[in-house]
Amino acid sequence: MKYNTGQIIFFSPTKSTLKVVEAVAEGMGFDSVTRTDLTFPVESESVKALGEVVIVGVPVYAGRVPNLAVERLRQYIQGEGRPVVLVAVYGNRAYEDALLELRNLTDELGFVPCAAGAFIAQHSYSSSELPVAPGRPNDKDIDKAHLFGSQVRDKIQALATLGQLDTLEVPGNTPHRDGMPPSTFSPVTDKDTCTLCGECAQMCPSQVVSVTETGVETDVTGCIWCGACIKACPTQARFWDAPKIREINTVLHEKCSEPKEPEIFL
Repeated sequence: MKYNTGQIIFFSPTKSTLKVVEAVAEGMGFDSVTRTDLTFPVESESVKALGEVVIVGVPVYAGRVPNLAVERLRQYIQGEGRPVVLVAVYGNRAYEDALLELRNLTDELGFVPCAAGAFIAQHSYSSSELPVAPGRPNDKDIDKAHLFGSQVRDKIQALATLGQLDTLEVPGNTPHRDGMPPSTFSPVTDKDTCTLCGECAQMCPSQVVSVTETGVETDVTGCIWCGACIKACPTQARFWDAPKIREINTVLHEKCSEPKEPEIFL
C-alpha cells in the first residue's frame, strides 16, 4: 500500500515533540504533509481533513499523556480507519504508560495503530544548575526519528491491506498509573525583568496566564507544569520558585543523567 500524503497531529508546548514528529514525517517521504497543532485551543473548522497516514505526537507528563492533549484529541480528531504512527517524547526518566494510553486512545478514535516510538527531550524542569537531558532531541535523535519514519513507510507499503496488521504491542500497564496531580502552583514572574511582552500568555497551552499593565497573573489551578512560558520568556523573567519542582529536578538530575536512547515498536 502506497501512501502519498501525511498529517502530523501534535501537542507540543516546548516544541520538542514537534521536532520529533516532523523528523518522522520527513523519514516517511510523503509528497505533502499537513499539520494540526493541538497545543492551543483551535476552531473546529481549522482541523483539516486527515492525510492518508497520520502521526500523533505528545509529550509525557508523569508517565501519562497530558490530560489536555487527550481532551483535544477527543474533541477534534477522528481516525476513520487511517493508519497512525504514535510518538511519545519524555524527559529521560520513563514514558511508563504513555504509549499504551496513546495506542488505546487512537484505537478508540478510529485509527489503526501501526507503529510507535518513544523519544527523549530535555526535561521541562531542567535548569542550568540541574540539567536533565540538555539539548535533546539532538542530531542523533533526529537521525533516529528519520530512520524510524523510513521503517514505518517500508512496513505499511509492504501490506496489501491494513487488516494484515497485528495488534501493535507497546509497553505499559492497565489500569494506568496516576498522572499529574492537581496543580497548586505555577511558574512565577520577576517584575524587575519582565517587560510585559505577553509571550508567556501567548505560549500557555491551557491559556491561564494573563498580562496586564500591572503585571503577569496565572490561574495556578489550570497550570499543567509544561514550562512553555519559561522557555518563551525573552528576558528569563519567568521561572520556577516552587520547592516541589526543585525537589523533583534534583532527583531527576541525580538519577536520570545517563542518556537514554529512543525505542521503537513496529
